[in-house]
Amino acid sequence: MIVLYLLLGALVLALIVAVIRTFGFKPSDNVVSLKETPIDETRAVESLSKMIQFKTISHADGNLIELKAFEDFQNYLKSRYPLINQHATFTLFDKAMLFHIKGDSKDDPIVLMSHYDVVPTEGSWSFPPFSGKVTSTHVCGRGTLDTKSSLNAIMEATEHLLKSGKRFNRDIYLAFGGDEEVSGISAPMITEHLKSQGITPAMVLDEGGAIVTGMFPGVKKKAAVVGIAEKGFMNLRLVVESAGGHASSPPASSPLTELAAAISKLNNHPAFQMRLSAPVKALFDTVARHSTSFGIRMIFANLWLFLPIVKLLAKSSGGELLSMFKTTQAFTQAKGSDAINVLPARAEVGVNYRIAIHESTDRVLSRIKTIINNPNIKIEVLEASEPTTVSQTDQMFDTLATAINSTWKDVVVTPYLMVATTDSRHYHAISDHVYKFSPMDVSKDDLKKIHGIDEDISIENVHQGVRFYIHLLSQF
Repeated sequence: MIVLYLLLGALVLALIVAVIRTFGFKPSDNVVSLKETPIDETRAVESLSKMIQFKTISHADGNLIELKAFEDFQNYLKSRYPLINQHATFTLFDKAMLFHIKGDSKDDPIVLMSHYDVVPTEGSWSFPPFSGKVTSTHVCGRGTLDTKSSLNAIMEATEHLLKSGKRFNRDIYLAFGGDEEVSGISAPMITEHLKSQGITPAMVLDEGGAIVTGMFPGVKKKAAVVGIAEKGFMNLRLVVESAGGHASSPPASSPLTELAAAISKLNNHPAFQMRLSAPVKALFDTVARHSTSFGIRMIFANLWLFLPIVKLLAKSSGGELLSMFKTTQAFTQAKGSDAINVLPARAEVGVNYRIAIHESTDRVLSRIKTIINNPNIKIEVLEASEPTTVSQTDQMFDTLATAINSTWKDVVVTPYLMVATTDSRHYHAISDHVYKFSPMDVSKDDLKKIHGIDEDISIENVHQGVRFYIHLLSQF
């Protein structure tokens, strides 16, 4: 009975502590005033519209790439932005462009990134995907969201500041990849070049999170989610070969049945543990403070007590919430016989892994082999990239937050874990301040258009993107 009383007392004490902590779980009082920043709005829209018209499509098969489209795009940037080209040293790394604008100091430079290659277009569009059509509200076409809009905003903002006589207090690098969509060589080449020059960027900013709505239950404000780390990835192919044969006399096991057994083992095995990483903890700590729900604030103010509940919610809901906690696996491709009455001589399955930042590709691969435990199944690693380090959220992060809050009203700026990959993952090797943020206010419907049909971006986002980079660069 004494033990029961002690347990009840401990529970009551824990709840009292949790309630007290919840009342203190409030947003910070940091307030940044919006800035009225006049820009040439018509020019910004026209520039993006023209950029969309270049068919800079990346293909896994390099023979399908229209190199002239990439060269024409590069020449367009040279003619459209004379002041940048006057002040900058330009270097081409394969299809990637690097503009280096010298400031008062070469120490602690800033790198602003984007990419101008796009994925192929499929399906039936409401407009020609490379028309750059401009409506009363949107600029339409492949690459508007991903991510010529950011490139356009960077160039327009930099040209605007140079025209106003801006002198940067440090070197500025504008790095635009030409093969991001196929995980190409451009970004690693630029990173290696900067490393060889002994350059350690004070900030690297690439595409990533954006301004989103409905980030947390009860949070009415929009959230600007800024990636401070990226999960790794690994693409595997599971292969089984046999003599094949006629389907009328099948053996006890075939390549497909062996692969099916392997898939079942992998799918049902609790291979990857859920763990609360620093970026996800920072996200919860920042955004949940703004919830109007006392219960939500209580849970996230006291993760020491309620983390099992949060993990249970993540497991039940799946999707991005679950992917923030653990390594995920997705079975994405399958291939067997070309004829329905013929046993396959070779069968294969493609699996995509997104690797949590507390894991490594070697550890994940070792675990997969142990779970499958079948010598007949050959495991081929097609492509792999390790999780990144976690960038610091210090003064440089605050500088970025100031630019965001100077551009958009009532936005909560928060760190975030990127579950997708960007070119900036390579820059973690040379900088402790690599951030991933796309300056646009997007809905769930907008996000579905990335790599999808009828991709477009609002004219408001085009204008605000330019203002954001002006507000950011004005601090340097």
